[in-house]
Amino acid sequence: MILSELISRVTAQVRMLAAGLALDPATLAVRHLAERGDPARASFSIADAGARYDLELAGDLAGHAALRRWHDLGPVLATRYQAPRIFGWLEIVDTPFAGLLLEHVDGVVVRDLSEAPDLARALTTLVGRLHADRDLAARLPGPQHTCCDAYLAEHFARCTAALRAARAALPPFIEPATLAWLAGEVDRVTALVRSSPSFAVPADLPVHGALLRAGNLRVTAAGAWYVLGWDALRLGDPALDLAALPPVTTTIDPSADTMQATRSIREPWLSQRIALLRRARALAGAIEPLADWLAAAGWADQRERAQARGQRAHESALASYRQDHA
Repeated sequence: MILSELISRVTAQVRMLAAGLALDPATLAVRHLAERGDPARASFSIADAGARYDLELAGDLAGHAALRRWHDLGPVLATRYQAPRIFGWLEIVDTPFAGLLLEHVDGVVVRDLSEAPDLARALTTLVGRLHADRDLAARLPGPQHTCCDAYLAEHFARCTAALRAARAALPPFIEPATLAWLAGEVDRVTALVRSSPSFAVPADLPVHGALLRAGNLRVTAAGAWYVLGWDALRLGDPALDLAALPPVTTTIDPSADTMQATRSIREPWLSQRIALLRRARALAGAIEPLADWLAAAGWADQRERAQARGQRAHESALASYRQDHA
């Protein structure tokens, strides 16, 4: 679906619902947020002079299921895990898009936790509770067979798809040799994952899955902090979350009756997976902005700004990865 048509339909539908949302039509503004490189996802800001909401939409069945899961678990996530409140489910008429109307968190987006050690410690504690939450685990879809399977379905699949698209379109700021080198690095990391016994254990704990994806961690002016992006919530590999956090020393009581304690007894190799997934994350940081750049090429609004942001993100991450791993 053409983005301009989606924006028009979202705007018209929100205006019809303005009274029910206590929004003033005279000052109402609906703005597309150009943050994602996935054409099946779209984010919007909805605001008038005194109130603001966020709208997260998906245009495919997998995205609908993920957002529905967040909707159904919304009260639990808001109470236990610093998630924003959900105000409802919105289906955009005559389009495949539907999703969540969310509380807007007016805060600073945190991208580097090394500069916020107190927040890093608090987030690490929250993630530990999440991984140990048996009640939540019982309400999530069945796990992938192993942590290796989880890596292949997540990191590997996203990176290879982004590289394939970049090779076909060849953005002007990247050389074919660089794309070939990045593909070789993906193969090298994947070979390490496949050969590591630490990835042979089940991927069966609740994980957020996208902690530091753009905009998912925010701090308000009052010091409150929120975690967004719960559409990625699933049973998976806890190392995926821990690899997004600064290194910390965690203590797990093996006598405690939690999923985390059970895993700590049968799986002594968590640190090995975290180290490899840190490298995989760093590599993805250089590859995934290419997908964002390509997606922005089809936008009528904010195209130049979004593409410039994608290019900067790619170049910065590529330089860091080469310094640390080349």
